[in-house]
Amino acid sequence: MTDQGTPDPVQPPQPSGNLPALRRELHAQLDDLAESPTVNVKVLLRLLARNHASFSRSIDATGTPNRVLHRLVEACADQPVNVDALADAMERLAAPRQSELVHTLRALSDQLAAKRLLSPAELTELRQLTEHSAFTQLHRLVEACLPPLSADLPQHCTSAWTTALHLLRRNALPGGLPPLLAFTEYLAAAQQQSAAADPLRQWAQKKAAQWGTADSLLSCRAEADRFAAATPASASRLTLVFFPDGLRSDLYTLRTWHHDVAANDSPSMRGEDAQVDFRQIAQAVYESIKRWVRRLAERNSVSVEFWLPLTLVNQPVWEWCTPGDGEEGLPNLNVVVRSLDRLQMPMLHRPWRSKWEHLMDSEDHHPLFLQEQRTSHTTGSDLVVLSTPPDDGVGRRELLAALRNGAPAILWHREDCTSAAFRRSVRHLIEEGPLRDLPTRVSALRRDSLHGSDENEDAARGITLLWDDPNRLLPAMPTLVAPSWEDREPVAGLQTLTASGEAK
Repeated sequence: MTDQGTPDPVQPPQPSGNLPALRRELHAQLDDLAESPTVNVKVLLRLLARNHASFSRSIDATGTPNRVLHRLVEACADQPVNVDALADAMERLAAPRQSELVHTLRALSDQLAAKRLLSPAELTELRQLTEHSAFTQLHRLVEACLPPLSADLPQHCTSAWTTALHLLRRNALPGGLPPLLAFTEYLAAAQQQSAAADPLRQWAQKKAAQWGTADSLLSCRAEADRFAAATPASASRLTLVFFPDGLRSDLYTLRTWHHDVAANDSPSMRGEDAQVDFRQIAQAVYESIKRWVRRLAERNSVSVEFWLPLTLVNQPVWEWCTPGDGEEGLPNLNVVVRSLDRLQMPMLHRPWRSKWEHLMDSEDHHPLFLQEQRTSHTTGSDLVVLSTPPDDGVGRRELLAALRNGAPAILWHREDCTSAAFRRSVRHLIEEGPLRDLPTRVSALRRDSLHGSDENEDAARGITLLWDDPNRLLPAMPTLVAPSWEDREPVAGLQTLTASGEAK
């Protein structure tokens, strides 16, 4: 499952929750397009005809593009298959201004289909039980309750309500349970302390009795409870993503998100983008962390994720979190590196997810120390220890091989991966407890090593953990624009840090 189904605070507003409101919203969006037409209606009608959408044959193609679009919406707005055909055709045209319209069409299609499967009273109750549910963990819940090879969630599923309606149309699970009921069970288990948990289970149990799947529902309920119990407590987190400039090798765009789990399960909030010169990365990172971490750390532990391209993967991320002279220290942090390159290569995601599940569920782990191997072959391992730092040729090849083969956890020393002290430290980290807690142990070891000077503490200070959780991806992001130059108009909302560290 990819990040397209992950809820995003910068996505368009969620579609309205009832049919009349959705239809009004569609026509309002069409009116917005009228001022800047981006839809070639002749091409749109040809696509519909090619897909055997018979409703389009009766459309009067004369008049303005906006008027033709209104006619198409009116002609298809009562049949889910017709709405889907129109959404597919508009999606094929790939005009950026149409994405919100396509999402609304998808939501309308789901609601039209739901009317045929649930009574108005059942739909109203389901909406009341789900529309106020926190959806920051939606991706993880859906992945847990569906088979591993299920299709990704479409982008319009940005809340528990829209996701529930979409899953109502999915085929039954292998045990015969409708995906909607499985989702409601996992949603209820994830919100044990919520007032909606028990009513949600009662709603699902009533529908399961009507549909003859009561036994399957109870089995699913037990699995959902185990899943919720095994899920570690979330930490407030700060995500820092470095995008290479593409033209200048020493310039990066720094994009940040922060999420406070104590703030009523609020979605991640995005900070301002900044163009950062390589020489100013440490200062920019520390300022970003200082801005958010003090507030987040009042009630929770804080994890800091650095999403890095290969050119930065061996940089001293821990030192970036360290204050300069005269600066007050920050609260305790759990720091990990994430692979931006792996995220951008969907063909690598299946082995990655498979190895992550093994890493989380199994107590029998066999870490692969490449220093003790003759090759960099990493196919069978979910935890890889590099034989050399990844900023030289050998280390880079080892890291790329580990990413290709899906290893979600990769350890190395920034300077010397061959020392006996480093290997001892790594073995102790691995043997100390479940690997799911490895980031916490690495961070604790790194903090404990700050004030010592012996060989073991030197080895601990150089440890880097690449920890790629496929269930914690980046929110969907708009395409980055080309960098602005002195003689061009500045990009709105984008800061540039000069060599002196001042924003301009």
